[in-house]
Amino acid sequence: MDPLLSALETTLRLALRLGTIMFLSLFGVELLMQLGLMRHLRPLGKPVARLAHLPSESALSFLTAIGSMVAAHTMTARFQRDNRLTMAEVHLTGVLNTVPFHFKETLTFQLPVVLPLLGWELCLIYITAFWLTGVLKLLFVVGWGRWCLPIPRSGRDAFDDVTCDPAEKECTPRSWRQVLQDTWDARRGMYLRMISLLTGVTLVIQLLIELGLMRAFERLIGPMTDLLHLPAAVIGPISAYVFSPTVGITYMGNILAAQQVTPGQAIVALLAGGLVMIPVSRLRRTLPRYIAIYGAKPGAVICALTTGLSMTARALLLLAALVYY
Repeated sequence: MDPLLSALETTLRLALRLGTIMFLSLFGVELLMQLGLMRHLRPLGKPVARLAHLPSESALSFLTAIGSMVAAHTMTARFQRDNRLTMAEVHLTGVLNTVPFHFKETLTFQLPVVLPLLGWELCLIYITAFWLTGVLKLLFVVGWGRWCLPIPRSGRDAFDDVTCDPAEKECTPRSWRQVLQDTWDARRGMYLRMISLLTGVTLVIQLLIELGLMRAFERLIGPMTDLLHLPAAVIGPISAYVFSPTVGITYMGNILAAQQVTPGQAIVALLAGGLVMIPVSRLRRTLPRYIAIYGAKPGAVICALTTGLSMTARALLLLAALVYY
């Protein structure tokens, strides 16, 4: 297939899937805000933000990330555009928004997918990699925030924006039709900008992939397996893992069951493959999404920070696995 047509097909498929998620997340959270339901989460998020010297806007975004990371990022971007967050606060809040994902994945991926394929021992190590990433991100946000940011002054509370005081004239009962219309009006412009940027940036990256300009990542696998003294049998699973963790883990589970590799070699190979998979996945999917939401420079900075912290966690656990096995 022509590279351009293939890139267009992949881009449209990805934009449709992510665009749907972004639509539901963005307008779903706005609907909750319009209904004033977000105020009930106030006591959960404020201590985390306060510890990092972040304002209440960051706390509200962080709580939103428990339900949807995309919705949390779009909320942070809105606060940025409203000049309610400084650029440093945007960067830290963007990293903080990714923390719940690493703990939610235990229930949505590790236990239902990794456990049956790799068994309890390797699954627990894999879970540790995700949890360690979440902890490192949280420590980074708290440390950088306390070092670089002043203590937020008491004033406007972001949670007050998602409540409605009956004493105010503007607070009048609305029909469901009006609530939905207000929700659409509040987020329509942002959604259209986001989906346009997402599609454009994804198309460029997919073209680079189709033209073979990203094969440099694949060339890292051979020297990596030699350096770690891994058998040739792991090259196939690692290659698949770089572009699809589910396929790579399934492949590894099969050769593990066939006793072509030991458990130690399997987990070392997957952790090492993660050091290649993380930047590849960030470049293919995460970077276009962040640029679409935050804009070029903030999106790139947040993506670089989260990528670096994720790779640091994998590297630390890889060293521990090499020592243990």
